[in-house]
Amino acid sequence: MIAGHLQSLGCELHLQRFFLRPYMQPIAGLFFLLAGALCFVLASKRRYWAALAVALVIPAVYVAEFEFNVPIVTWAGGRDGVNIVADFLPADNPIEKHITFSAHYDSKTDIFDHEQRKPIYGFAPIAMGCLLAASMLGIVSSGRKWGPGAHRVCLALACVGVSGLVMLALAFGGGLLVPAGRQSPGARDDASAVAVLLATADQIAADHQQLKRTAVRFVFFGGEEVNMQGSSAYSRSLAGSGEGFDRGVVVNCEFIGGEEPFCYWESSGTFLSKFRASDEAVQLYQDALTSLGLAPAISAGSIFDDTGRLLAAGFRAVTVGHADPVSSAGYHSQSDSARQVVPAKLQETKSVFLRMITMTDRTKESL
Repeated sequence: MIAGHLQSLGCELHLQRFFLRPYMQPIAGLFFLLAGALCFVLASKRRYWAALAVALVIPAVYVAEFEFNVPIVTWAGGRDGVNIVADFLPADNPIEKHITFSAHYDSKTDIFDHEQRKPIYGFAPIAMGCLLAASMLGIVSSGRKWGPGAHRVCLALACVGVSGLVMLALAFGGGLLVPAGRQSPGARDDASAVAVLLATADQIAADHQQLKRTAVRFVFFGGEEVNMQGSSAYSRSLAGSGEGFDRGVVVNCEFIGGEEPFCYWESSGTFLSKFRASDEAVQLYQDALTSLGLAPAISAGSIFDDTGRLLAAGFRAVTVGHADPVSSAGYHSQSDSARQVVPAKLQETKSVFLRMITMTDRTKESL
């Protein structure tokens, strides 16, 4: 639907295909759970060296899969994923500026909401550390012939580790247990952003002559909800390509259209790496809001989204939307419905994006 609508507007449309692992998180969660259980069994049988080997594999797979997007155990069930890329170019003049607006079109349902998952993800490294500690303590206690009390401590630590991995597996794959009637509609994560970008593209297509020197790109990522696989593939293909869009500002959209104020996220990234949002992109966004008489955007802290992949590749990117860092709305659940969306906020956001395009087109220095 997205690609068909954009094509009807007469833009230059590209479909970027990549290898998508749609079941990445449930498979990874199951692997961590089984590996943790195996580590516990080996420790209970005093096979501490074998338990240590398994305990070392768990964080190694965790980092490879989620930090570097390398499919160690999650390649099963892979298929083609698609990023939709639409370019609107100046009609008569050479291209001097570039600006990109992006959003993801996939959604998912989780058994825990955003706030409930935070302590689970935060405890995951501790749980893995407990398994390592249990194995190493067992090795030391065996060599020094400590009493049975040391073995009980090992089992207690391993039990804590396995419990943490059980919760991690539920956080990763628990959405599969939610009945179809209670799945997330994905209204603000991220359908509202897709709707705003399509409406912005409609406006550009209706008045194409407004683009004097600026090329405008709209990117709709697949695979954001499974470790940003779409934006990772897009960043790899675009970085250093010389197209120009790799040098322009990128405005990524999340949680658009709620009652909350306009905001931006100061940083984005993976579990281990956070990247600061582009100052140029933030300033352009703030200037557009101010010029329309809207309140400046507030900082919403850090986020785990596509912008992290873009920033890691060197793009000047920022994630924008509507959010209140004090009271977070529920996403990945049945509550993320159209009832959360305020139509007037969608119209305001479209106006802000159009103003950002106009301001980019008018500036003398390349953004």
